[in-house]
Amino acid sequence: MWFAAVHIGAGKHGRDTAAAEASMRVALDAAGRVLASGGTAVAAAEAAVIVLEDADATNAGCNGPHVNLTTDGRVQTDASVADGATGMIGCCGAVEGVRNPISLAAHLLRNQEAHQEDARQPPLFLVGDGAVAAAREAGLSTIDYSLEPVHASALKKHEDKAAQFLLDTVGAICLDSSGVAAAAVSSAGIALKQPGRVGHAGCPRMGCCARIGSSTYAFSCTGRGEHLMQAGLLQHLERHIVRSEAPLNTIINDTFQEAKEWNGGYPVEGGVIGFVRRNGAAKKRRRDESSPRVKPQVDFFTAFSTPSMGIGMLSSSDTAPHTHILRMANPGSLSVHVCTIAGKS
Repeated sequence: MWFAAVHIGAGKHGRDTAAAEASMRVALDAAGRVLASGGTAVAAAEAAVIVLEDADATNAGCNGPHVNLTTDGRVQTDASVADGATGMIGCCGAVEGVRNPISLAAHLLRNQEAHQEDARQPPLFLVGDGAVAAAREAGLSTIDYSLEPVHASALKKHEDKAAQFLLDTVGAICLDSSGVAAAAVSSAGIALKQPGRVGHAGCPRMGCCARIGSSTYAFSCTGRGEHLMQAGLLQHLERHIVRSEAPLNTIINDTFQEAKEWNGGYPVEGGVIGFVRRNGAAKKRRRDESSPRVKPQVDFFTAFSTPSMGIGMLSSSDTAPHTHILRMANPGSLSVHVCTIAGKS
């Protein structure tokens, strides 16, 4: 089977979510085409996030009506990608003028994988001017803001000092037909941020992570970056997934509670999507999945502490993507959703 899921951030979404949900459907279709043709999980995650970076409805990519700006009115983006097969990552932060920062992160990842035996260590994390130079050297598309000015709506929001979209980030998690997991995340950061600030989306293993092993998983998170980094939310989640046999609901609640303690006693403001595939009995799983009576499956989850979070998913057994803007039923609590996705090989 293969599986893909995306998010468009935790925060406070308005009632008119048609454009946001449409962008998720297009992103999932892009990932699905890669996966259905036998492509890798990394390529699928990158394809999905490129769509979300280019969408007008999101706070990601190099321009658009909803991108957040720095205090001096510039667009600076962060992105990262993780390959569960190799354990390698690629990250970029405070990047100004790269059209799709997720492609720069993916380039850094692939460059490491291609040159890991070289004496000279290729970088996994680049920021600022150095990141832009690397993007140009790699032939990635860049933008000249003197020719393509920052979108008027983004400037208006900046001038009004509007920060109602503080937590928007986009991300994707994918499982390919070979059983490899990957994750990606991208963001234009919080509104009115200090120039040069790098949020969780650009920091290694803070915005996304993936692994294959006794448990194969991928996570992508969104929210107040300083909370997610200070608390080490994904690190706690990884540890619980690997070591605990408790139900996912319990693991997720324990993770957010533990993260609160590491965040100075403040609840982590944000959310996460993820999937887990338990591989403990590998031989039995392969035997079972070869049987027409038993379908392979993954457990997919979403958790968020904000008023709402936008998610979407698509598996090899689906005819079309599923998208939802989930809303918090009990303000001040943690909303957790878990479902099992059965697919076809």
